[in-house]
Amino acid sequence: MQNLVMLKRNPQYLTPSQMDSLKASIRRDGFCVPLLVRKISGGRFSIVSGNHRYMASKELGLSKVACVVTSMSDGDAKRLAVNLNTIHGDPNVELLAPFLAEMNDETLSQIHLEDDIMLELQEFDKHLADRLSQLEPPDSINRDSVGARNTKSGVCICPKCGKGHLKP
Repeated sequence: MQNLVMLKRNPQYLTPSQMDSLKASIRRDGFCVPLLVRKISGGRFSIVSGNHRYMASKELGLSKVACVVTSMSDGDAKRLAVNLNTIHGDPNVELLAPFLAEMNDETLSQIHLEDDIMLELQEFDKHLADRLSQLEPPDSINRDSVGARNTKSGVCICPKCGKGHLKP
């Protein structure tokens, strides 16, 4: 585990009670979901997904955790980290905004953000809001994803009710 390096910024926040629950789950059920890591320099690996599992495992005194090793660029790793975190829980906008701000526009355009998160980000960071408003999601997201914006029709498919609503 000493070869693993956490993200500098994690877009997801766990409360102390959520971290206690995660540790209890690992104690009870074992380390069930491997970390997604990518090789960096000096025989070290950067954690793309699983930073909280890593922290909980360290606090529990585990010496080994299961990892899946992937090779991807910095931008791809950041994009995937954001996408996985927004899928698995409610990201903290204050932590997410600086993470997104570091990305180039191409990488940023490949991130799916729910409308409520997008609104919070726009209120939190004006510069990021301007950049996000200029980007269109990739066509594959527009066609295939519930909750994605359909830019051609001006309709947003609501992830909660599944119905189309006009975009503001």
